[in-house]
Amino acid sequence: MQAGHMANMEAYAAAGKLQIAGPFMDDGDWRGIFVLDVPDRAAAEAMCNDDPAVKAGRLACEIHPWLSQPGATLK
Repeated sequence: MQAGHMANMEAYAAAGKLQIAGPFMDDGDWRGIFVLDVPDRAAAEAMCNDDPAVKAGRLACEIHPWLSQPGATLK
């Protein structure tokens, strides 16, 4: 399942839809985060529901629309 989860992330990153992702390290309720570049909530939901770990019930998605300054990047 983890290999499928990682392959799914790599495919979305290669397509330019997944900008950054990673696990949280504080043992809280949230396991990790994806920052997506998609046109709307429906696209984010479709990506979430396509993840093998979500399909298996191991992970769940919580979607929060977010804006950043145009051209902003992580360094």
